[in-house]
Amino acid sequence: MEVLWILQRCCFLMRLSCRSMTGRWIRPISRSPFAHTTPRTLPCPICSTPAVRVHSRYVRTLTDLPWATYTIKLSLRVRKFFCDLPTCNRRIFTERIPTILQPSARVTLRCTHAQRHVGLATGGVGGAQLTTLLRFAAGRDRLLRIVRQMPLPAIGKPIHIGVDDWAWRKGQRYGTIIVDLDTHRPLAVLPDRQASTLTTWLHAHPSVAIISRDRSSAFAEGAAAGAPHAIQVADRFHLMVNVREALLQTLVAHRTLVEAVLSQPTPLTAAPHPDAQRTLMVDDPLPPQPIPAQVRHRSDAIHARRQRQFEQIQELVARGWTHRAIAHELGLTRQTVARYHAIHDGPPPQHHAHRRSVLDRFKPYLIERWNTGCLNAAQLCLEIQAQGYQGTAHTVRRYVTQLRKASGLPAWSRDGAARRGHVGQAWPCGSLTQLVWELVRQPTKQAAWLRPLTEDLRTRHPQLDSAITLMESFYAMIRNREPTGFAPWLAQAHQSGCAAFVRLARSFEADAAAIEAALTMRWSQGPVEGTIHRLKLVKRQMYGRANLDLLVRRVLLTGRSPQKLLPYSV
Repeated sequence: MEVLWILQRCCFLMRLSCRSMTGRWIRPISRSPFAHTTPRTLPCPICSTPAVRVHSRYVRTLTDLPWATYTIKLSLRVRKFFCDLPTCNRRIFTERIPTILQPSARVTLRCTHAQRHVGLATGGVGGAQLTTLLRFAAGRDRLLRIVRQMPLPAIGKPIHIGVDDWAWRKGQRYGTIIVDLDTHRPLAVLPDRQASTLTTWLHAHPSVAIISRDRSSAFAEGAAAGAPHAIQVADRFHLMVNVREALLQTLVAHRTLVEAVLSQPTPLTAAPHPDAQRTLMVDDPLPPQPIPAQVRHRSDAIHARRQRQFEQIQELVARGWTHRAIAHELGLTRQTVARYHAIHDGPPPQHHAHRRSVLDRFKPYLIERWNTGCLNAAQLCLEIQAQGYQGTAHTVRRYVTQLRKASGLPAWSRDGAARRGHVGQAWPCGSLTQLVWELVRQPTKQAAWLRPLTEDLRTRHPQLDSAITLMESFYAMIRNREPTGFAPWLAQAHQSGCAAFVRLARSFEADAAAIEAALTMRWSQGPVEGTIHRLKLVKRQMYGRANLDLLVRRVLLTGRSPQKLLPYSV
């Protein structure tokens, strides 16, 4: 009854009209139903003339989707017919079942679609492993082959698109991706980033009205030539990046002056800790050093092993084994067996006692220098090395950290000023890049120490004042969407005297229409950047087999609903 029920379910799922069927075991995890078709007449695939005369019969073995834990292989008996129309070129044809399988196929149509979807999502190697686990196995070459056979989705009539480049190989070869900004779906993956390639694609899709892009000149030329009626929108993020880079270039041009300001102690010092001013004595107890995680894990493993040995020894002694036999069985010495037999609570955990350090005889000198105000570990290391210290600087830094904790001082600062040896508290930004990132923050999110530092920089040089003012005004214009301030900003940049901002203003003037559109429209490159991130993930999963035809299908078809990809419910 169980076998008959499984066969009936298989035939029902296959949508076959069967007159008779039998079943037998193929292997413990496989079932093989037998079936044959019942139509008396079939049309010729060439002339569509109904054929009645049967030429012969043969059996086709088909792999179907699994049923629970069973691998299903269907043995289907099909017929060959004579075409009796004298004018037809086909004399003999094979019975076709288009709703079940393709001609000459050994896998059912729905199983092929399931394998195709797995290959589309996971690629060749991963898909082959997954299909084997799911019991409708397919090799990696078959998965890639059926993925390549999938038709590309229809593009339709896109109106708002985003264009950006992606790297085949960074710094050497690039392609172009086009994304529908309304649906966030990729529309096309082009093999290069030439203006002519984009122009050709836009000529084939004249419905495009909005083109969002970065500030690439190739994309600007291609969009202007391929869709002159479309509005180009520059990406606001890239505009802000351009201004940030111009500010960084200005700071680099005055590096000596800016670093001199950063190296000065900050006037905004926090209130000292109540214990920060106390003097340490040589015999003051310092906080114990925490045991490193690696040492703690190794100690726990040793204790667990000793506990298992203790339990084994107690069990074997209870059975009447001698110490010599136990030692031979467990690979221990008789003295260890006797010692474990004598205890009743198990071996105690190991305790890490204080070990002698090469720094011990220099600690009084370090505490003395600490009390005089020298808090720099590098300086202290140099001084004790002159006295014969042979250890590492890392050991000195660890001990200085204990001294800071005992004195109530905050954690050691790793900024650039501290590395240069300043004992006093320096500005928190230790590099020009960190300073630029702090300056471009929104005013409500800037730290309290940034305002006096900015005022100090403004008074040091007029170009620094102009660069900071231009950056702040442009970022405010982008955040508040104020297109009326763009023309005055360009005039101010030309008159600033900062070479980086003068070059940037010339570049902005050549792209003024797209920048003004960015200040008034909502379109951006966000969906495009997200699609490029997914493209790079797919490309890296393909292990060097990312040919354009395969990569295009995996990018354009992944992420879509499975119901739109598979004509059968799986």
